[in-house]
Amino acid sequence: MNQGRLRRALNGVFPVLKPHGVTSAQLLNQLKEKLAAEVTGILATHDIKLGHGGTLDSSATGVLTVGVGDGCRQLKCLLHGEKSYLARCQLGVATDTYNKRGKVVLEKQFDHITEDVLQERLHQFEGKIKQVPPLYSALKKNGRRYSDLAQEGVNFSIEPRTVHCYKLKLQDFEPPYFTLSIVSGPGFYVRSLVNDLGLAVGSCAHVCELQRTRQGPFSLHQSLHEDQWTLKNVINAIIKHRRVFDTYCKHYELNKKYNKW
Repeated sequence: MNQGRLRRALNGVFPVLKPHGVTSAQLLNQLKEKLAAEVTGILATHDIKLGHGGTLDSSATGVLTVGVGDGCRQLKCLLHGEKSYLARCQLGVATDTYNKRGKVVLEKQFDHITEDVLQERLHQFEGKIKQVPPLYSALKKNGRRYSDLAQEGVNFSIEPRTVHCYKLKLQDFEPPYFTLSIVSGPGFYVRSLVNDLGLAVGSCAHVCELQRTRQGPFSLHQSLHEDQWTLKNVINAIIKHRRVFDTYCKHYELNKKYNKW
């Protein structure tokens, strides 16, 4: 493939499966290195432009939409779309104390929390709600990330924001663990939701495992695994998803025009 054809082929959007332990930015770097190795002598590394349509933190896994070339400009429509998650959570906070059975003692008890109690409290987090973003996030205050300010010991307040939780379902309940299925709008933080839910049931809770199962029109089964990040697979994925993503973007622009999104 000559340079001109390759440049035209590397323009579009496709989903990848983000593994555990890397940031979204690190994933893009890894993907860029793999593509650059295959196009050596045809394209320079700096000619391969990549972007993503919404950050996943390093401990989260799942769908990450990647834009290549002109596709990077299309990613903005994902920022206002729906996202789906599965969150494996734990009630209570683990301490360094062990009971007589050798199990970790939890700082706040959860014995009073039943499946019915949890189900009842879930309803207050559906629809349009106020949510305080987590301290360690990519959000910025006066041009600086919250996480950087927190690490430096800077005192600052975080104002609650209005977000949408379209669907919230309890998938299973095996105390102290439970799993939530979530469909949310933009700016929604699953970790903040779980923290608030723990307080609402008279305990505390945190996310053990988080997976994004859908982002915009893309789902897990459509996403390229790390061992599939080859030039051929990327180009095929761009071609395969082009029509679906273009339709999704047109829908976004239409709703934006009429203030529905």
